[in-house]
Amino acid sequence: MELNQLRGFCALARERSFSKAASRLSLTQPAISLQIKALEDELGETLFERHRKAVRLTPAGEVLYQHVHAILASLEEAKSEIAGLQQLLGGHLAVGTSDTICTYILPEIIRKFRSQYPAVRVDIRNNKSSLILQMVLDNEVDFGLATLPLAHPQVSTDVVHSCRDILICPCDHPLSRKRRVSLVQISPYPLLVFPAGSTSRGLLETAFRQADLPMQVAMNLSSVEIIKRFVEIGLGVSIVPHVAVTEEERAGRLAAIPIRDLPPREIGLVERRSKRRSAAATAFLKLLRGHVEQADVAD
Repeated sequence: MELNQLRGFCALARERSFSKAASRLSLTQPAISLQIKALEDELGETLFERHRKAVRLTPAGEVLYQHVHAILASLEEAKSEIAGLQQLLGGHLAVGTSDTICTYILPEIIRKFRSQYPAVRVDIRNNKSSLILQMVLDNEVDFGLATLPLAHPQVSTDVVHSCRDILICPCDHPLSRKRRVSLVQISPYPLLVFPAGSTSRGLLETAFRQADLPMQVAMNLSSVEIIKRFVEIGLGVSIVPHVAVTEEERAGRLAAIPIRDLPPREIGLVERRSKRRSAAATAFLKLLRGHVEQADVAD
């Protein structure tokens, strides 16, 4: 077996399409087909069931994938560690994170990290928290930073920061003069929220359900920035992390009111249990923890 054949096999197993696997590896479809045929000939087993629109692993293919996936992940870790030996914290760092964390928490940390370790190539991949979990499982990132809870037997999670969600509303809204509000007071007003299925939406639905209150969803929006703009022009109110609205609050464009009966949102580190943390990842997380500790003191 050759490494290129194993990489082609894993890509096809993930993508379930010869064309997509070829595109992922910057190869041609015939090249992927030859790699798979060579593996099947060597093993004497069919590894994929071919269908018109997709391919699927056979039982033999499933067994091979479990082992090859772990082998390739170990090789990537070895390459990263060797690169770190060649040059202080050289190499590559990939972080999976949500839009909110990427926009409002990470910029200053990334600036400091790039200043201290310019040789490290940093790759930030932002997505929904549930998809960040899959990135971690697929070894596409060194670790994830996402809203908890996220649970999977192959990953560990560790709370690195707790942030408060607050109500935002136009400055002339009836709730804007309140020093603090409750979910009972918020419930009658139309809410601008993240789409169903997101971790943030799930936490909000749980809080209203536990309070035995209806949640009046006026609109589903996929970005905090869009939510803030729509609230500003009077299309509804919303509940977002306080860290996301400091500029608007300071400029008087939005009212930001603490919510007394809403628990803090937990931001967590998500890692594969079997993955060894690289030197670059360790240095980044040290900066992250120092930054959030300072923020907690300031609060």
